[in-house]
Amino acid sequence: MLSVIRERIKNAPGGSVSYATFMEMALYHPKHGYYQKNKEKIGRNGDFYTSGTTSAVYGAVWADVFYSMFRELEIPFVICEIGAGDGSFAKSVLDEWQAKGYPALDYVVIESSPYHAERVGRKLVGHSWSCYSSLEEFQSVCPSFHGIVFGNELLDALPVHVVKQTSSGLKEVRVALNENGDLINVAVHADGQLRKWIEDYQRELEPGQTMEIPLAMTSWLGMLYEWIRRGFVVCADYGYTEEEWRRPEIREGSLRGYYRHQLIPNPLSHPGEMDLTSHVHWDCVRKVGGDYGCSTSCFQSQQEFLLENGILDHLVKNAGRDPFSPEHKKNRAIRSLIMDNSISRYFQILIQKKDGCS
Repeated sequence: MLSVIRERIKNAPGGSVSYATFMEMALYHPKHGYYQKNKEKIGRNGDFYTSGTTSAVYGAVWADVFYSMFRELEIPFVICEIGAGDGSFAKSVLDEWQAKGYPALDYVVIESSPYHAERVGRKLVGHSWSCYSSLEEFQSVCPSFHGIVFGNELLDALPVHVVKQTSSGLKEVRVALNENGDLINVAVHADGQLRKWIEDYQRELEPGQTMEIPLAMTSWLGMLYEWIRRGFVVCADYGYTEEEWRRPEIREGSLRGYYRHQLIPNPLSHPGEMDLTSHVHWDCVRKVGGDYGCSTSCFQSQQEFLLENGILDHLVKNAGRDPFSPEHKKNRAIRSLIMDNSISRYFQILIQKKDGCS
């Protein structure tokens, strides 16, 4: 992967590429990109955990929420999950859906990684589902959508540009090579597109502040919201509001890597071998949705969301004394999702609703 990136930088105007270009190569290169490789990425033997792999209860709670959402708008029972990972979430939703005897459900998976698509297929044996390699491929057979779109830790993995407010003005931080061929940061004057994004969604940066600018996410969301005619967009992810971006502790930005469950502060380390992620700009997501007729019906921490939607009802009473029994494991998993130091404390749930009838 490193040789591919070096070649791209050498041939780039000015000898540097944006962080968005670097991330696109490091994560999504068809042969060497992190997400495209045939390797374990999620869970104990991977680089990170997700809520959906922590416990099947997470998907079970969502199954009931999804059913209520379908009933609210009286829309077709269709769920489109974008970026399904190893299929754990899809399986737990479909298992609970079947157990509750809800109406027949069309479950569509969008997964660009052949490795992950194969893993999803193994998880969903016995269930009815379909898979597409990209949202564009699905849109070619479904030009307008009625249903629910769900993405768990989807937006945080989209490529971002990086800018810094300096004493000499707004600079874009880009990726270049030093004399030894190592990847390094360089700064150039930020272009008008980056400045306009800040104008539209962030107002201004504090002196010395570094921030990720999600041009790719903003554009992609516009295409997504335009495609949806009636239904919901659900995002489970970690991010900040405009005010939270001003906190001193994130003055240096949020872009980092995860490698073997270790946080790697330098995103240029291990290109193609580790996950890269940055926090979501929630106000931008909400504003883009609003521009396309999507109102926000829920925005809260995942911890609060799970508690309000009945996760404690899944606790097993009288689980017996064996601490290794399935019942005890289930109860521990539930607690691990809602305790104050749990993953859910750092995640937010955003649900946007489009109830137009075009």
